[in-house]
Amino acid sequence: MAVDVDPVTEATPKAVPLRRNRDFNLLWSGQAASLLGSQMSAVAYPLLILAVTGSAAQAGIVASAQLFSTLIFLLPAGVIADRYRRKAILVIASLIQMIAGATVVPAVLSHHVYIIQLVVVGIVQGIAGAYYQGASRGALRRIVTTEQLPEAMAATQVRDRATVMIGPPAGGALFGISHSLPFTCDSISYGAIALAGALMHKPLDPEHIPPREPLRKGVVNGLRFVFDEPFLRLFAIWAAVLNGVIFGVRLTVIVLARNRGATPVEVGTLLSISAACGLAGALVAVPVTRLAGGRLLTLICSWTFAIASLGMIFAPSVWVIAVLAGLTGFALAPVNVILTARATGVTPDHLQATVGNTMLLCYSSFSSFTPALFGALTDKVGVYPVITIATVIYALIALWLQFSRSLHQVSERPKPANSTAAAVSPNAVSPNAVSPNAVSPNAVSPNAVSPNGSSPNGSSPNGSSPDGKPRRGSYAPRHAQRRWRKRNRNR
Repeated sequence: MAVDVDPVTEATPKAVPLRRNRDFNLLWSGQAASLLGSQMSAVAYPLLILAVTGSAAQAGIVASAQLFSTLIFLLPAGVIADRYRRKAILVIASLIQMIAGATVVPAVLSHHVYIIQLVVVGIVQGIAGAYYQGASRGALRRIVTTEQLPEAMAATQVRDRATVMIGPPAGGALFGISHSLPFTCDSISYGAIALAGALMHKPLDPEHIPPREPLRKGVVNGLRFVFDEPFLRLFAIWAAVLNGVIFGVRLTVIVLARNRGATPVEVGTLLSISAACGLAGALVAVPVTRLAGGRLLTLICSWTFAIASLGMIFAPSVWVIAVLAGLTGFALAPVNVILTARATGVTPDHLQATVGNTMLLCYSSFSSFTPALFGALTDKVGVYPVITIATVIYALIALWLQFSRSLHQVSERPKPANSTAAAVSPNAVSPNAVSPNAVSPNAVSPNAVSPNGSSPNGSSPNGSSPDGKPRRGSYAPRHAQRRWRKRNRNR
């Protein structure tokens, strides 16, 4: 399967700076409002359930309902977001989330809050969120050029880190004023992102939408593409394991801080320091990447996690733990920018949503259950053995990356990928065709035909050499081979 040069990049040789890119700013600001509202409600939901029922278990059920509904629908939602109008999906999914969240407000105001209603709201918002995730990934690829992807991903990281820092305390403060305020703000934020999607002008769909195929086949093709492409496979495995350990060991680190005499305020400050360092890392991600390169930064980040985790065991105070956690947050942000931009750049346009949701499923797979696993291990064997286990896993990841050939591709400039030829025919080729699995700028498809009608090795399109002789091992038609043998005998 061959792919053409991205028409988005080719059509705009001099790209508009992101600060003047109207559609990017709409998408970025709309998502910022939505994420801020989601962070507010993420704190407000447990507080509301605890105030009504006093049950932490029921609060966990509501949170799990949204998480697992998103994970279950990620793969089919990605396929659908690549086949149908992405702009419509962005708007409709956001409106569904807005309406579902708005139903909580009158329930809170009337003091008739039922757990079943909150569970249904979580499921509906989770399913709609899966569709939005896929469509927004494809939309971003259409409104910025390949060269702008690192800068766009850095801006996205800054936005995400900022909302994580601001949202929870704001949600808690609003809940203290009125129990319904966080949910009102969350619902309004979904309306803001729906409006932002509706106002976008640029076409968000692929240039050539591939023929419709069964949903199951589309899901399988997305999985196959991710695990057949060496870089995407490496990124998916690395992110899945790293995220799983990070989310799992976080609770253990909180227990360690409490054992060091930290107060609840100091524990909250520890987490805030880590988030602030991550924000700082995202702010300097682009210049740091230009200086050090993607492979070196990824290796530094991986070894930093192993060393910092080991240092936490011997940390004499909570503030040393906070500094070590901050170092990991600072090191991780630029790597997230590098790898995400690279993954977006090597993915064909007609697979952006499918591959994006597949990768998101990989990132989230382990982290959905590792907190419970690490918590149980902490209760069973204690804090230090669990942190030691995390340290060993971090070190194994770093060693694997140290000798991984696929990681060298991170420092190469990705060839823009799109679906122009692939959408027409699975075996189509073009003068500029490149293999979808090749990320080198000079890579060509093994069967690519050059503009002069000959293949890269000098043979003609039917597999024969310039003198008409079929090349050994070629795929020349049988009639061409018989014609050459007959002409040779006549000589």
